[in-house]
Amino acid sequence: MPYHGSLKRLILVLAVFGIVSLAGGVAKADIVVVTGVNNQGTDNVLLNPATNVTTVTGVVGQNALVVNFTSTSGSGLLNANPSGQATVSGGTGNTSLTQLTFGFSGGDTFTRAVFNINASVGGSVLIHVEGINITGGFFEDDFVVDANGQNFFTVDAINGQAMTSISLTAINGAVFSDVRQVRLGGGQIQNIPEPTSMLLLGSGLLGVAAGLRRRFRK
Repeated sequence: MPYHGSLKRLILVLAVFGIVSLAGGVAKADIVVVTGVNNQGTDNVLLNPATNVTTVTGVVGQNALVVNFTSTSGSGLLNANPSGQATVSGGTGNTSLTQLTFGFSGGDTFTRAVFNINASVGGSVLIHVEGINITGGFFEDDFVVDANGQNFFTVDAINGQAMTSISLTAINGAVFSDVRQVRLGGGQIQNIPEPTSMLLLGSGLLGVAAGLRRRFRK
């Protein structure tokens, strides 16, 4: 009957909509970067001491979320000094540090980051932010850095999005001595459904649709 046909189409549309909604959100939001310090809601990243490693690690917050630091400049090797200013610097073959990325392991997210770029040579830094629900998929902009050791930045995720990583790239002649005093806030463990789980849930929705179709036929 026409009524049953229309109901079938409606149920199938709702099932497909449920699968698409699980696959990815449509919300858009913004990243705000300001020069200066806003430590509210953040904790110091407690670095593990390291010399000439490809990944510096640390922990932050009550849940001791793991933070990774990596570099693509020079040899890619890094050093970490947890005492004093808690610095991450370039290792052997990477002393002229020009790139550093940090973020939680496992895709966990944060909503605020504070850090100080200690530049040996002034210029600019390109700040690249990746995360969830960020307009265009990522945020990127450049800012002036001076060779005075006091280049503080606060990066905020607002309107419901979250950050997974921040990359700092020296441009316009800048060179970093180190990045120090890194603080993160709003850390969240992300439980992202595996593709298999999403397919099973989608199949379940289609099964419900088929069951309702049989009921209306009786």
